[in-house]
Amino acid sequence: MDKSVIVILIILAICILGSFPATKISKRKQKIYSGTLGQIFHHIAVGAYIGVAPAALLGSIFVGPFKLGIPLALTGLGLAFVMLFLYALVERPARIGIDVEEHMWTQDDARSSGM
Repeated sequence: MDKSVIVILIILAICILGSFPATKISKRKQKIYSGTLGQIFHHIAVGAYIGVAPAALLGSIFVGPFKLGIPLALTGLGLAFVMLFLYALVERPARIGIDVEEHMWTQDDARSSGM
């Protein structure tokens, strides 16, 4: 196999394995209301974003920065942007009519922050 194929397979493995815990943490912080389609878009976006730094580093070290590293990193970043945009398109109508609790900064938070 070519070096570039091996690097791409390693990056895909990092994206897939890293996306599961990151998506779990993200869902814990803010619930997804749009159902399965929203969760799929969110999961792909998280996986693509996780792969940006490894793609730039591994691609640049083993193949070359302009041959694989930077183009692969920009592709991952673009994929994450598109998937988050699609997630937002699906999530926005699902949140209409739902009272999403937002944390407001209070005096007690200001006192306890140490600022």
